[in-house]
Amino acid sequence: MNREQEITEAFVSLTDTVADDVDPLTLLRRLADHCVSLTGMDAAGVMLVNARGRLQSVTVTEDRVELTELFQLQVSEGPCIDSYNTGLPVHADDLAAAGRWPAFTPLARAAGFAAAHSFPLQLRGQNIGALNLLARTPAPLPPADARLVQALAHTATTSVLTWSREPLRPYDIVTRTQAALSAKAVLDIAIGMLAATAQTSPAQAAHHLHAYAVHRQERAVDIAEHLVRRRLTPQAVLTPEP
Repeated sequence: MNREQEITEAFVSLTDTVADDVDPLTLLRRLADHCVSLTGMDAAGVMLVNARGRLQSVTVTEDRVELTELFQLQVSEGPCIDSYNTGLPVHADDLAAAGRWPAFTPLARAAGFAAAHSFPLQLRGQNIGALNLLARTPAPLPPADARLVQALAHTATTSVLTWSREPLRPYDIVTRTQAALSAKAVLDIAIGMLAATAQTSPAQAAHHLHAYAVHRQERAVDIAEHLVRRRLTPQAVLTPEP
């Protein structure tokens, strides 16, 4: 598959709100994955704003990205926060040389990242979050790639907030953003339950949950809901029937 085909596939997958297994978290994870594969960045993460006006991580391509996003929230500075606050892309080809975030930069570098490129997530002029791309070595993002990422982000944001296929009213933007955050919270609780039961890592527990969801042809967030509400046991997910 050439690059043009890959880009087309990316946009198609981000507008797929009809399939039964598609939910907001799936669409945002696809956004992060596509941005990594199409730009050559090493990792990506998506943050959404909660009801209190604070950003919250909802999906990452690797655990260290979530750690980096947590650092930004803890020290109240970083490219994602700036991008969300200004509604503009923020580029740091070399975090050490940028000198913009004295508290965040050492933490990001300790986590293994040397460059960051952040983009606002917006709908109808309202900022609802930010997309963060990270590289392990200093790395610029070519203008063409930056435009592609912004277009992918806009497509994914629109899909996430309209995936229920009902008319979108102004106050629904906040409601549906909170629904995505709530789904992430339930997913985290379910993964914690599986990890504790199997005495394994969260990453391995998440793998079990998603594999079970695929096997049952259900959404991972629905399986997580069943676990949290005790309608499904962790053992059933960890040792599914053939």
